[in-house]
Amino acid sequence: MKWVMLIYKLPRSRSTATKVALWRKLKKLGVYPLQDSVCLLPDSEKNLESFEWLAAELREAEGDASVWQAETLTPAREKEIRDHFLDQVNRQYKTIIEDAAAAKTEADLGKIWIQYNRVKSQDYLKSPLAMEARAACERRADQFLGKKEEAT
Repeated sequence: MKWVMLIYKLPRSRSTATKVALWRKLKKLGVYPLQDSVCLLPDSEKNLESFEWLAAELREAEGDASVWQAETLTPAREKEIRDHFLDQVNRQYKTIIEDAAAAKTEADLGKIWIQYNRVKSQDYLKSPLAMEARAACERRADQFLGKKEEAT
């Protein structure tokens, strides 16, 4: 499997604000932290573009960054990285499935849908739990719709 790698160095001045902003963006992307200042995402146009934007922002803030395409050379390391991406979204999908079943209002379910869409954007390896989480949300939405129809 191919990966996109971001290697970066934070600027010396204003590094706290830049570091927090970068950390939030990397967290939102759901990266695999290979080591300090090096992270990976599965190779795709979208991920390449995201890393290129982050690299440009870091250079603009007087830091340094470069974006690379890479391949894992050992099967064990490849499995570790793939497992990281799947475990990360599977934990969240399981929570979504539980939360959807327990949703008390349509507003609660709306928040769960937002969470589902956020997790889906980080589901680079297409977890099978994505379909289960979506189905759980749809079932609960159908239940709310059924209750509305009964009330009218």
